[in-house]
Amino acid sequence: MAEKKFGLLRGLSEIYIDEITDSAEAYTPAGKPEQLIPAGELKITKSVDKTQVYYDNALFSEVRKENASEMEIIGAAIRAAFNAWLEGKSIDATTGAIMDDGEAHEKYFAISGKKDYTDGTSEYFWFLKCTYGGAEESTKTEDDSTDASGMTLPFTAYKTQFKFTNGNKAAKVVRIDTSTTKIKADASWTKQVVTPDNLSDVTEKTAIV
Repeated sequence: MAEKKFGLLRGLSEIYIDEITDSAEAYTPAGKPEQLIPAGELKITKSVDKTQVYYDNALFSEVRKENASEMEIIGAAIRAAFNAWLEGKSIDATTGAIMDDGEAHEKYFAISGKKDYTDGTSEYFWFLKCTYGGAEESTKTEDDSTDASGMTLPFTAYKTQFKFTNGNKAAKVVRIDTSTTKIKADASWTKQVVTPDNLSDVTEKTAIV
């Protein structure tokens, strides 16, 4: 059991994204993570389906299945061209206008982030296979207030098809707690998608005092 079990979260940053391809044979990031959004709030919802099996008038077993995780990132308003890239829409080469065909396009992304605790430690994560649900936005006319609007970006996080060498399993998310694991001095959490297979290249255990 980890020594630090509790804390208070106060901080969110480093929300990055990289397009990925995933199959049983390979997990391949594009290799150029970029900032997804200046973020103000992150909501992650995880659920498990459970079925109880009874024999001899008593609970024999409970069968469990973890569902995909739903994620909402609330932050600044992203521009139309960037949103088109997320949705797989076309951009007219001559005018730069968005050509929305009204169709859903299959694209997968890895998404990272950093959550801070009030004691100075942090949690870093990479969700390895996410789909985009389309921005949720609202705006209103300019008035004499200082009101302005951002956007909510919804994503769904799945397990990969690819089974990583480290553990020989598919994975949904890689995360570290800096109270037990630190990022190496010559590495960066957002320079590449961190997977079970390259985790030791990026991180190491903290020294036990």
